[in-house]
Amino acid sequence: MVDILSTRLQEVYAKWETRTEVSRNSESVTTRLSLEELRRAGQQLHRKKIQEREQARQIRESSLFKIKETEPLAPFIKEKPSFLYYCCRSCTPSSRDSLVNTITKQHMPFGVNILVIKPGSTFFSKVFYCLSHVYHRKEYNYSRVTQTVLEDEKLKEAIKLTAREMVENEGCTEKKALAKAKDRAKMILLEMESRISNLLLKMTAWLLYKLLPYFIQSAIILPSQIEMLKKANETGLPLVLLPLHRSHLDYILISFILIMNDIRNPLIAAGDNLKIPFFGWLLRGLGAFFIKRRIDPVAGRKDILYRATLHTYVMETLRAGHNIEFFIEGGRTRTGKPCMPKSGILSVIVDAYMDGTIEDALLVPVAMNYERLVDGNFVREQLGQPKKMETFRSTIQAIWSTLRGSYGYIKVDFCQPFSLREMLKSLQVQQNKLTLGKTVPVEKPLKYTMSSSSLYGTDVIVEEHRQLVDSIARHVVYDCSGSTPIMSTNVVAFLLLNKFRDGCTLDKLVEAFELMRQELETRNKDVAFCGEAVDIINHALDILGPGLVMQQKQEIAEAVDDQPIKSTVVTAIRPVSILPNVIELSYYSNTMLTCYVMDSIIVTALYAELQSQINDPIAIAQNNITVSQDLLVKRSLKLCDIFKYEFIFCKPCEELERVVIEAIENLSHTDIITLQEECCLQEELWSKRYAQKFDDSSDEEYYNRKNAKSIQYKLSLVPEHAKRMEFLHTLLRPLVDTYTFSAFTLRKLVGRSLSERDLIHEVLSELKTNLDRGIVNYGESLCVDPIKNSLKLFEKWNVLEYHPQENIKVFYLKDEYDTDSAVTDIYETIAAFKWTRNTN
Repeated sequence: MVDILSTRLQEVYAKWETRTEVSRNSESVTTRLSLEELRRAGQQLHRKKIQEREQARQIRESSLFKIKETEPLAPFIKEKPSFLYYCCRSCTPSSRDSLVNTITKQHMPFGVNILVIKPGSTFFSKVFYCLSHVYHRKEYNYSRVTQTVLEDEKLKEAIKLTAREMVENEGCTEKKALAKAKDRAKMILLEMESRISNLLLKMTAWLLYKLLPYFIQSAIILPSQIEMLKKANETGLPLVLLPLHRSHLDYILISFILIMNDIRNPLIAAGDNLKIPFFGWLLRGLGAFFIKRRIDPVAGRKDILYRATLHTYVMETLRAGHNIEFFIEGGRTRTGKPCMPKSGILSVIVDAYMDGTIEDALLVPVAMNYERLVDGNFVREQLGQPKKMETFRSTIQAIWSTLRGSYGYIKVDFCQPFSLREMLKSLQVQQNKLTLGKTVPVEKPLKYTMSSSSLYGTDVIVEEHRQLVDSIARHVVYDCSGSTPIMSTNVVAFLLLNKFRDGCTLDKLVEAFELMRQELETRNKDVAFCGEAVDIINHALDILGPGLVMQQKQEIAEAVDDQPIKSTVVTAIRPVSILPNVIELSYYSNTMLTCYVMDSIIVTALYAELQSQINDPIAIAQNNITVSQDLLVKRSLKLCDIFKYEFIFCKPCEELERVVIEAIENLSHTDIITLQEECCLQEELWSKRYAQKFDDSSDEEYYNRKNAKSIQYKLSLVPEHAKRMEFLHTLLRPLVDTYTFSAFTLRKLVGRSLSERDLIHEVLSELKTNLDRGIVNYGESLCVDPIKNSLKLFEKWNVLEYHPQENIKVFYLKDEYDTDSAVTDIYETIAAFKWTRNTN
C-alpha cells in the first residue's frame, strides 16, 4: 500500500513540474534597454490603462441606458405541474402506467375555461362562432336496448315469478297474472330508459354556452385530463364515470365537457324525483335513465320485477357499448363532506364483468367543486325539516334566481381511469391474504348465481363479492375526496370557523391563508386558485356574502414612545356564527376537513389520553408530559371507529393502524410531540422501513404492539405548538358534540321506543338546549346527517335495533343496553373525546 501511494505521489509531482516549467532559449542573448526606452514603454502602458477605463465607463453607461429604456424582464415563475390524481399504486399498477405516459411529460397550462370559444377561420365561424363550434361536434350512435331487455331470459324468469305471487296473493288466473306482469315490466322499462339524442345534446350545449356565463365566472378543466379521457374513450371499453354529488349542475357540466371534447356522452342514473314535466323529458334526452328513490314500496317485501328490470337494463346498456355515469354517494352531500358510498349499480357493473357481458370497464372517479353552491343550501334539512320535492314551478324559480346570482368559479377534475378487472383481481388477492394469513394466496374465482329475488336481480353466494364491491366503492370515494379541488371559499370558511371564530383583521387572515396554501400544496392537494392572497380573500368574501361573513371597518388608537395618539383603520372579519348561517358556512369549511382529519384524530385522542396531566400545574412545571405510542394508537383507532360513517380514513388496500402510526410520526415532525424512546436502534428502524418497501411480511414485525409500547412521545408546551394543537382539536369538536348528545339522548329509549324522526328531533332539541346554555360551543353541531350516522354507529355496536312500521323505522334499545347504566357507559365512551385543554 505504501509503495502504491509513493508511486502515485511521484506521478502527481512530475505532472505539476511539467506544467510550471519555464522554457528557456539557450541561444538567446540578454538585451539591455536604455532609460529613454523604458520611459516611453511606461507612458504607453499608462495610456493603454486610461483607454481601457474609458471604454469600460462607456459600456456601463450604455448598459444603464438600455435598462432604463427597455421593459423589465418578467420574473421567472416555476410553472405548476398539471394536477392529476393517479390511481392506486398497489391495486392498479398497470392502469397507473397507462393513458398518461406521454401527457405528463408535456407542459400543460394550469387550466382552461370551457366557456371561452376561439372563433374559427371562416366567416360563419367568426360571426356565429358558438353555433359553429357546437355544430361540428362529433356524433355517436346511441342505440336503444328496449327490445333486448324485454327478451332477456333473466327478466322473463322474474316475470314468471311475479305472476306466481300475483296468483297467490290476488287469486287471479295464471294467464292473466302473466299478462299483467309483462305489461308492468314493459311500463317500468319505458318509464326508466334513456332516449338520448345527438340533436338535443348539441342544442343544450349551445344553450349552456349562452346561460352559464350569466352566473359563473369560469368553469375550469385541465387539458391533460381531457386528453387522458379521449385516449380512454378510444380503447373501446365502456367508461364508468363515478362523480361525487354536490349539485344538480354536476351531471349537466360533465355531459357538457364530454360533448364539447368529442367524447361519447354517458347514460346517467337519475332519481325519479327529477322526472318532472318538461325537465324530465329534457334530462331523458340528454342521457338520464330514472331510478326509483325507494325501490321496494312495501317494507319487508322486495319488488322483484323492478329490480330485475333495472339490472337487465344496465347490463344490456353496457353490452351495447354505452358509457355509464352514476353518483357513487347516491344523493347530494348535505354537509360538504363526501358521503358513504351506495354500491347498488356498481354491483351490477361488477356482475356484467363476471358473467362475460363486458370484457372490462374503465372506472373514472370525478370530483368537482363550486366556490358557491348553485343549489342554495341544505340548512332546512339539516335542522330536521323535510325536503321540498322538485316541481316544475320550483325548478323555474330556482333557474331564475340562479341566473341573477354570482357563483364564482367551478373546477372539474377527472382522476386517472383504472381497469375494473385489475382492481377486482388485486382486491381478491388482498382478501385471500387476510383469509389465509401471510401464506402464498390462492386465487379463487368468484361464484354467483342469478336470482330475481335479490338486489337488482343478483344473488351473490359468497360474502367476498359484497366486500369486493364495497371496497371498490370506498376506494372511489377516497380517490374523489383526495382529488376534490380546494376553492378559495373553502379555505376562508375553514379558517374563520376554526381559527378566527371571534374575528380577525385582514392582515392576520392573509398570513394564515398563505400558510394554509403552502400546507395544501405540500400535501399535494388541487389548489384551485392563484394570485395574491389579499385579492383571493376579497374575492372569496364577496362570493360568500354578508350573510355568512361580516366585514367591519374599525378604528384602532395607538400611542408609541410618547408620541401623539394615532388612529388606524383596519378591516375586521368575523364569521356569522348564529343559526342557520353557521351551518351553511360549515358546508364550505367541511371540504377542507378531509385534508386534516387524521391530524385532528391524533390530537383529539391525545387530549383524551392525557386529560389527567395536561392541565396539571405540577406536570406542566416539570415539563415532562409523555404518552406511549401504543395507548395513543388505541385511542385514535377508537375515535376512527366512532366516526367510521363520517370519513373514509384510508384506502381499502391499507391498514388503518399503519395509517394512524404514520400520522403520529408526521405530527412528531412538527415538534408538537417529540419522540423520546424507541424499541430499536436507528439503524434497525431504517432497515425495517427499507425492507418494508420490498416485502409485505415485514409489516407485522414493524408495527408490532410489543415494539409500540416502548415508544414514548413527549408533549410540547410551547405556546406556538399549543395553538396548533388547539386548532387541530377544534376541527372535530362539532362532530364530537353531536355524537356525545346523541348518545346522551339514548336514555330516553330506556323501556320505550321512538320513530327515527322523533329520535332525531330529541337529539336536536338536546343540542339546542345545551347550545343556549353555552355547553355546546358550535352551532354547526345541530346537523341531521351526523345524527343519522350516530344512529348507524349504535346499530353497528349492537346498542340499537329497529323494526319497520309502515315504512318508518322504530328504534329501541337491545335488551343488554336497556338500562340507564349501560346507556351511561356508551355516553362516557364518546364524551371522553369531548374533553379539551385549558389554553389559559
